[in-house]
Amino acid sequence: MSDQMHRLTVLALGLALLTGCASLPADQAAGTPAARVARESLASLQASGVSVGAAIAVDDRHVLTNAHVLRQAGGPVTLRRADGGAEAPAELVGTSPRMDLAVLRMPEGFLRPAALAPELPIAGERVWAMGPEGLGRALAEGAVARPYVQMRGFGPGFTAGLGALMGFSGGPVVDRTGRVMGLTTALPHPGGAPLLAAMTGVDLAGLAEGARRQVFILDIREAMAEAERMGIALAAAPEAPVRETRGRPWRDAARWAALAPDR
Repeated sequence: MSDQMHRLTVLALGLALLTGCASLPADQAAGTPAARVARESLASLQASGVSVGAAIAVDDRHVLTNAHVLRQAGGPVTLRRADGGAEAPAELVGTSPRMDLAVLRMPEGFLRPAALAPELPIAGERVWAMGPEGLGRALAEGAVARPYVQMRGFGPGFTAGLGALMGFSGGPVVDRTGRVMGLTTALPHPGGAPLLAAMTGVDLAGLAEGARRQVFILDIREAMAEAERMGIALAAAPEAPVRETRGRPWRDAARWAALAPDR
């Protein structure tokens, strides 16, 4: 058995205790601002039948996710709708050399494109994150902590106190209107959580920390702009993109304090 297959097998066994009676992501999101995105635009990324992350549709043919999710998958991935419906193949279109971003092509119309937030986050703003099926918990609620962050190796975005599990990578974070603000991407200060998860197959630290966990979210506007720089034509775009909030230009704020992940 290859090392990659062994890791996926451990993950599957470790999640078994949590997934036996877990409801689907779309069911968990019902009645929250994330409901429509989960029902229409969210997919689990699956490798060898195991969820390795999530992806969000931004037009009729493309989904965005984190590049590190595909590296961890170690091979082909498929998309499974968050409402428990159909599965479809996913073809890698490109990965960014500048940020933790990958663009995948899906069969046309497999998912509906999500509405994208035109405004920048504000400290204290409530947010909801969605992850894939197979983690037991696929929904987390929290609040924006630092609205302007450049995380080395991952890109520009913001942080939130949010109980997102490590398997949420690539999944959407939405505002109170249900519009996508960004992708759950990394833990700035993971501590021993990755090692514990690798040993048990479950993000026990994330389950315990809840909204005290600090999570980095890759900004959706920057991700869409990066896809264009990569030469990938996407039909969707944030409505009337906003580059300023409360007089602070987004680009100037990217003189933001650089956020480096713990090593």
